[in-house]
Amino acid sequence: MSKICSIICGAPDGSLPEKPEGLIICADKGLDHALAAGLTPDMIVGDFDSANSKPPEGIPVIRTIPEKDDTDTILACEAAIEEGCDEIRLYCALGGRTDHTIANIQTMEMMRQRGVNVTIVGNGERIYLVHEREAEIPRFRGYVSVFSYGETCIVSEYGMKYGLVRYRLDNAYPLGVSNEVADEVGRVIVHGGTALVIEHHE
Repeated sequence: MSKICSIICGAPDGSLPEKPEGLIICADKGLDHALAAGLTPDMIVGDFDSANSKPPEGIPVIRTIPEKDDTDTILACEAAIEEGCDEIRLYCALGGRTDHTIANIQTMEMMRQRGVNVTIVGNGERIYLVHEREAEIPRFRGYVSVFSYGETCIVSEYGMKYGLVRYRLDNAYPLGVSNEVADEVGRVIVHGGTALVIEHHE
């Protein structure tokens, strides 16, 4: 059974669920978002170059320095893995600086290679990677886009408005953008390679 960690990052999209699942870790400015939402984290990680709030007393803090290779989000993921978590949700990880958004997407792949599933949640979206497996998507109002995360990936899509059967997606043409779930459950099967899936809920 998966052990879940909710990591609260520092991007401007500060939307959070009332009760994030599992262990709650704040990455730097994510502490501001958590406290504003009335949440008390289990752990705080960061160099505190952007957080305005003072860490609450009694909460474990892993302090880093601004001059480092790993982002605060990566270090928060590392802390989650140390706590035995293998399912991570990143909140407040979208919007603001585009380079930070891309860094968070790359962090998903970094963690996937270590056997940890990461999903970015926020701003009406769910973003995740599918590597040589099947993902089931219950029908919702909105769009599903599937992109090749590497140079190419082989994808089938069933139960969708636009179906695919073992189609080779590549990273130079966005054929998989703006699909919709037509059946009760849509299925995205990645036969080879890795796909980036974005659910945009309206």
